[in-house]
Amino acid sequence: MSHEVSENKHRRIEGGLLIVMLLLFVAVYNRRWIRNELNPRPAVTTLNAGDRRAAHSWNRARADSAIRIVRNGDLVLRSGSDAISALFKRVNTRDKNYSHAGIVFIENGYPFVYNCIGSAADPDALLRRDSLCAYISPAENLGYAVYRYRLRPAQAEKLYTVALRYFKERRRFDPHFDLTTDSALYCTEFVYKAMLETTGDKKYLPLTEASGFSFVSVDNLFVRKDMALVCRIGYIQ
Repeated sequence: MSHEVSENKHRRIEGGLLIVMLLLFVAVYNRRWIRNELNPRPAVTTLNAGDRRAAHSWNRARADSAIRIVRNGDLVLRSGSDAISALFKRVNTRDKNYSHAGIVFIENGYPFVYNCIGSAADPDALLRRDSLCAYISPAENLGYAVYRYRLRPAQAEKLYTVALRYFKERRRFDPHFDLTTDSALYCTEFVYKAMLETTGDKKYLPLTEASGFSFVSVDNLFVRKDMALVCRIGYIQ
């Protein structure tokens, strides 16, 4: 009887040791998983170029600072980061940094940029009114610039009246880039025609000629010698 008790006790000890060995094996084999469960690490995410620009404190500060320096009637240029913007930059003959243009006006204490832009996804886009921060956002742009036309106060007010009228008339984006039509406008054409109507000077801004085709490039809008460069910012990539 005592012999059977001894064997049972021995088998229990062996069984216990086997369980302990199995637990140790499982623990060693899954040590990384156990360590992560006990001390989880934040997930590593890879930011794209736009996210990196938007997250950079220097870029955010430069975008925010534009709010304090713009005035009614200022020309605001931006350098888009997408492939379409790269094509528009190539059309420029003097300065290939910028792909889009708009005019800023202060409304209820905040600057808004009137601009006309379209895309394949939105071919019937209308003249837009974007907040300045959204318009020059580092997430979508490589940089921006602000130029100031030499306008008298009455002219600045007239320019706002003209831009607001175009906006209320819901003028569409012109995918054909046809200067002969006024109901549809592309971005630089909007600025060009608004400035000509405001000043009454048909030669206030030049046109670009290529293969018998006349159009307004972005750099046509800031070639006047009486214009002032307010700021020119290239975002840190």
